[in-house]
Amino acid sequence: MKDIRSLHNEAMDLALQGDLAAKEDPQGNLSQSLYTEAFEKEREAALLADFMQNPEPGLSILYRSAASLAIQCGRYREAEQLIAKALSGNPTNEIARELRELLQSIYNQSGRDEDVVMYQFEVPDHERTRFENLLSQLGLTASSIRRVIGHVALM
Repeated sequence: MKDIRSLHNEAMDLALQGDLAAKEDPQGNLSQSLYTEAFEKEREAALLADFMQNPEPGLSILYRSAASLAIQCGRYREAEQLIAKALSGNPTNEIARELRELLQSIYNQSGRDEDVVMYQFEVPDHERTRFENLLSQLGLTASSIRRVIGHVALM
């Protein structure tokens, strides 16, 4: 079984080879197959990192990278899913902004005329217990709300 770093490095090498192939032959299939292979390795690295509960920001960075490669391959739905997975975690504000920009680029490139609007709110520490109790009464947890918000943002 390969480790996360090896998968990521292989993916980046393949993406670079894809870039070089695209410059030599913009209409060629070689670059597309290299990008596809890079995407599959980077997605595997991200899923493995998630499974192994790697900390942020590394996890979100891997998901962002995999989503970028998916977009390059024209696999927009898979890119959306990877972005949602990254946003449902705890990415830094900068990475979250980049993920939202990627989501908007998916809509632009795929011909969908949608704007991505996401709302973020923070609960002050002194209100956190009250907020968690309210969620509990509703049968929700903070992580399930992040999943719902991620799902709603993609609709």
